[in-house]
Amino acid sequence: MPQLPKLSYVLLSHNREKYIRAAIESAFAQDYEGELEYIFSDDCSTDRTFEIIKECVAAYKGNRRVVVTQPPTNLRTAGNFNHALSFVQSDWIVRADDDDLSVVDRCTVIGKVINAVPGCTYIATEASKYFTDNEEQAAVAESRTPCGTFMHPRVVDIREASPDECAYHAKTYSYKAWSMEAYRAFGELPLDAYWADDYIFYFRTAVLGKGVLVDNAVAVLIRNGSGNQSRGDDDNARDYRAIIRLEQFNDKYYNLTYAPMLATYNQLKDYVEEHFSAQEKEAAAPFMADFAINMEHRDHLRSYWRKGTLNRLKICREMGYPAAFTMLYCLPMPIYAGLLSIIRKLKGKS
Repeated sequence: MPQLPKLSYVLLSHNREKYIRAAIESAFAQDYEGELEYIFSDDCSTDRTFEIIKECVAAYKGNRRVVVTQPPTNLRTAGNFNHALSFVQSDWIVRADDDDLSVVDRCTVIGKVINAVPGCTYIATEASKYFTDNEEQAAVAESRTPCGTFMHPRVVDIREASPDECAYHAKTYSYKAWSMEAYRAFGELPLDAYWADDYIFYFRTAVLGKGVLVDNAVAVLIRNGSGNQSRGDDDNARDYRAIIRLEQFNDKYYNLTYAPMLATYNQLKDYVEEHFSAQEKEAAAPFMADFAINMEHRDHLRSYWRKGTLNRLKICREMGYPAAFTMLYCLPMPIYAGLLSIIRKLKGKS
């Protein structure tokens, strides 16, 4: 049996004093038999997050390398990620957030996949389970139970014209492990990519090599309602205020992610042109076309709530939204949120 590869467990944090201890404990609970290092990088928290990280590390009895660090100033996710990666001493990143839980054999599944699929550059485990603060005790217990037996991975290679639904939608699989080659080949993440770091790493690694999708291995438990940026501070309530918060976040998200994603698209388009053979370019064309469509949608949506109803009607038509949804979604935001909250409540009662 080949030796398991060295992995770097990179956990980024910012103002999560309520949750960081459980996240760190799930990191230290990994049953990985290969070499594993921990990089805990806190983005200049203003609460006790950093102190709690140091407390957890001081109490750690293992013999793995542990780095606890902060960037000189608050850099947001992409900048903090760049800072953390400067400490990595392996070829693989296992990415973790400060309010979620990694299942005990998450790293073991990843290490086995790396050995099983030479040339892979990213690994995506099955979409994760969600839990709330009230369910934390049960979630912690579940995280200590292995994902299950190692399943045969599905390999995705855009150079070989893998099915579009696998190649493009692989990015929707939660919590990837990425090859450091994506960092070494293309450099640091742009600092304005703090809401698109995972997308950028996905596209980079997909162009560089093979992706692997691991079914039936729910390797991460995601906390709902903790104010995490990916949900726009949505606590999963189906009320008016939650909908307004999420739409305001989406408006900001698409506006702020357009530039770094466009830079990534252009960078990777040039890479394909320079490094792919004619046959590989033809095979990768659907993948790059989907990336271009993603950019078109991002461009449309970044102005969605910033202009009037006619602009929204135009965008909905261009994006092919169903007529009934278009009528609702083109109303002023307060009216849209009010009507949608009523619809959701009625659905919840039915």
